[in-house]
Amino acid sequence: MALVLSRSAFKRLCLLPLLLVFLIIFFYHQIANIYRNVEYQGNMTVVQMAFDLFKRQPVDICRNVVLLNVGDPKGVELNSYPQSICADLGFQIEENNCVVYVIKTQKNEWSLEDTVERIGCRVYSLLLASDSTEVTPRNRSNYVHFHSLGEQESIGKFIQKQSTNATLIDYMMIRLGRGGNEWRILSDLMESHQLDRVKHLSVGINLCPDRSSFTESHFQYVLDTDRQLVDKWDMKLFDVANDQETFVYNPVVKEKTHCASQFAWINQRFRQLNDPQFKMSLNDSQATESVSSQLNNR
Repeated sequence: MALVLSRSAFKRLCLLPLLLVFLIIFFYHQIANIYRNVEYQGNMTVVQMAFDLFKRQPVDICRNVVLLNVGDPKGVELNSYPQSICADLGFQIEENNCVVYVIKTQKNEWSLEDTVERIGCRVYSLLLASDSTEVTPRNRSNYVHFHSLGEQESIGKFIQKQSTNATLIDYMMIRLGRGGNEWRILSDLMESHQLDRVKHLSVGINLCPDRSSFTESHFQYVLDTDRQLVDKWDMKLFDVANDQETFVYNPVVKEKTHCASQFAWINQRFRQLNDPQFKMSLNDSQATESVSSQLNNR
């Protein structure tokens, strides 16, 4: 009996390395699927620069970076991303006197809306859907106004209809998951001149490739849009949270890269003129006129 048990245990011991090898191969192929069937033919400099966006460091532009929370020291997390805000002069979110926009594709995710509602903010929650008739616009509460828009509808035009020229947006979050439409929305907000009114801009960035978007023109569009945020609209990147689960080998650039992250910008034009940090970050293209006066003069 002891000899039989010994042989059985020996067999199981021999099978263990094979099982481990199988699991390693399985998980490798699962991760590698993110780049499977992806063909890229184009300027390698462009694609490298696009993935280098995930390597950059935030600008040391905000002295007081805090978590957006209401009595919860951990703050609000959406898809494992903490939501950060700048608490410097001019950027604070004032309780019972604030406006927030949430642009998303997840119907049942209300973490941010519920949090800023407790602050007393007026919230516009915009669900982008392939069929915008699926969900009827409604008020989730006295503070949260829910709307469903088509994927190609203009967010900028919607904001124009909801706001007067002097209405400021304290916080805007764009969280769309996979697809790359966040860059189209950013471009639309710039073309409609709605970024002027946004203090905090938090965007879930996704460059994880698929067959439709993994092209040189798409990467160039991403780079052009990102550059305009800084050069034309004075948006300063103050916080970055990379998704560690997307740090995999990228055969296009021949190295491990991230392909998803959350970028958080602040609109430098909101900084108070008497704030010492304002003079440190001033550049030739930056307007010194206050944002509220710029909006009123339109």
